[in-house]
Amino acid sequence: MSSENGRSDRPPAQDPPGGEQLALIRETVRRAKPPRARPRTWRGAELAERDPVARVLVDKGLLHLDRLFDYAVPAAMDAEARPGARVRVRFGAGERGGRREGGGLVNGFIVERRADSDFPGVLAPIAQVLSPEPVLGPGLLRLCQAVADRYAGALADVVQLAVPPRMARAEKTPAAGAPAAPPPPPRPPEASSWARYPAGPGYLRALAEGDGVLLRGVRVPGVSGGAGRLAG
Repeated sequence: MSSENGRSDRPPAQDPPGGEQLALIRETVRRAKPPRARPRTWRGAELAERDPVARVLVDKGLLHLDRLFDYAVPAAMDAEARPGARVRVRFGAGERGGRREGGGLVNGFIVERRADSDFPGVLAPIAQVLSPEPVLGPGLLRLCQAVADRYAGALADVVQLAVPPRMARAEKTPAAGAPAAPPPPPRPPEASSWARYPAGPGYLRALAEGDGVLLRGVRVPGVSGGAGRLAG
């Protein structure tokens, strides 16, 4: 002990090296959200009694994987696993002991429910139904396929652009009654300036009746010295 102030001559105790960094890490871990639990594997689960096979468009976006894949539908998902619904599936699973295990979780859309599959092996079950809302209908699917074929793209990429992102809060909001009946078709507009074209009135009638029409060879009066002409 020092004779002057009664304090110890030894230096004060210090935190071990890295103690401050460890404290920051512990604080970060406490603030971090717990990881989301993975869906169950559904091993040995009973399958849906009717149409136990779902054809799924997986969100891979690779041309060599641009096709549909078959998955088994557990009985617990039978009501929610509808065509057009968003799902999560295990992609790349291997077959072990008469069942498929492993693989990474990817999102996808159910395109079709079937009674059987062309795949000769064991089907992996759907891991999770993200939303039972049928957001990918047959008409939209055909349109996406046509766009993918026209521009040599992957169907999954086109679907991701065509289908809006999921809004879980909106899905929980109950619908306000039955949908309203569609309004009657509009009356054909007045010919007015379209009367100058030989097929102008017929073109307007076809639009009002919903018929498919092709507009070609239109020349506006006063442009290039020619008279207006409409070929329907």
